[in-house]
Amino acid sequence: MEGTIERFESLRTELINHYEASKGSIFGHKGLKIQGKVFVFYNEPNIVVKLKPEDVATALILNGAKNFDPMGGKPMREWVEIPYGDQQWFDYAIKGMTYVKSLLKN
Repeated sequence: MEGTIERFESLRTELINHYEASKGSIFGHKGLKIQGKVFVFYNEPNIVVKLKPEDVATALILNGAKNFDPMGGKPMREWVEIPYGDQQWFDYAIKGMTYVKSLLKN
């Protein structure tokens, strides 16, 4: 059975090949960017996704999901750490990509 890093790599390949995503990194973690801005990255064994407020609230209902807190004590309000699930990883990665793209000036 694949580990979560292999599953993240599969997700990454899917979004690069079929969407407008490109490879990126943040905090030293493998991630994906849209138009130069990171929208999702791998933080073993979870993904961390930048989401709009409504999607943050929905994501936090998932079992094991939490606001990303890289330094301890000050969680990043738009970034949610999401446990593994093929479909939920894909769905939230797409939501993150759409949200970050909406923040960029064309």
